Amino acid sequence: MSLGSDALTTTLCNSIQALGRGFDVTSDIRLLYCKGATGSRLVHIDEEHARDLDISHELVLPSVSFDIDCSPGKRSIERIPVCSFHE
Repeated sequence: MSLGSDALTTTLCNSIQALGRGFDVTSDIRLLYCKGATGSRLVHIDEEHARDLDISHELVLPSVSFDIDCSPGKRSIERIPVCSFHE
């Protein structure tokens, strides 16, 4: 695994740990500074039922709750016609 993949995996794991936790928007909203101890959440996430989450064909996050999913997003480019100034 490359250094970039390691950084991506770490960021994704930090993002999952931050889900459901609060932020102090007057202070700092970085993932490392979210409120509460690790594992404490304002929103209940079932940690007992977990699975490996496929992010891409190269990246799999182990032991992610079934309550958390990853959307592949839109893979198409939306084309909007450009009008001239007089249109």
